[in-house]
Amino acid sequence: MPQENWQKVDEVIYENQTRRLAVALRTEADPIVLLQDSERYETRGWQLVQLWEDVWVTQRTLVESRLKSLVGISQRIPARLTLIQPLTPAFFQEFLSQNHLQIPVKCAFRYGLFLKEMHQNESFLNDPTIVNGCVAVAGFGPVRPMPSRGDDYYSGELIRFANVRNHTVVGGLDKLLKAFLVEHPMQDLMTYADRDWSTGKSYERLGFERVSTTPPQELWLDPDTFLRHYPHRVKDEKPSHWRSIFNTGNYKYIKKL
Repeated sequence: MPQENWQKVDEVIYENQTRRLAVALRTEADPIVLLQDSERYETRGWQLVQLWEDVWVTQRTLVESRLKSLVGISQRIPARLTLIQPLTPAFFQEFLSQNHLQIPVKCAFRYGLFLKEMHQNESFLNDPTIVNGCVAVAGFGPVRPMPSRGDDYYSGELIRFANVRNHTVVGGLDKLLKAFLVEHPMQDLMTYADRDWSTGKSYERLGFERVSTTPPQELWLDPDTFLRHYPHRVKDEKPSHWRSIFNTGNYKYIKKL
């Protein structure tokens, strides 16, 4: 990314005035300080990315792709040049492992956007980053009845969305959402925005409304491998040298249908 667009404003934070974007390079910090930083920038209409050392070390390629996308340096693919197809669990998991910063998860319903065979897509079809023509995926949880909200009231969840790295499918999430909702009618759809990386504005543009904010979540970090572990998934006693870390939580969004 062009270095002249960035200015160091304190010991850990860099700002990009053009994009109203800030990146905090974190090794350790107090969660209260991080939340105050996030709220301060959001009040100004900026986005603050909390970039942790272990995430940079273990997922540098994805971090670079995500940051480039935020400053407008990515290959843009119009969603109209794609077709929707259902995905197998194996293909979906592999795509996420290559193109999403968070741990791959199982989803009840999985959809992908695949490039159409047309001349406008020739350069993309020859791109080695794009496997089998798939440029974006979305995964959804099961549609559940919500009796407390009324008879015949159903709710779903968007669990994961990812573009293929170094690319942005313009209108891709909207196209995937519409396909899912046609096949699975419901009264609302919820999702979470990772507060370390997002203010959730992309969801708001699609009709989602922010309804709550979850607190920072504690995680255990193995300093030898830089792998993160959720406390509830550590069945045995954790090694004494593992470190307690955290994220800045999530924004919860709901789209009424």
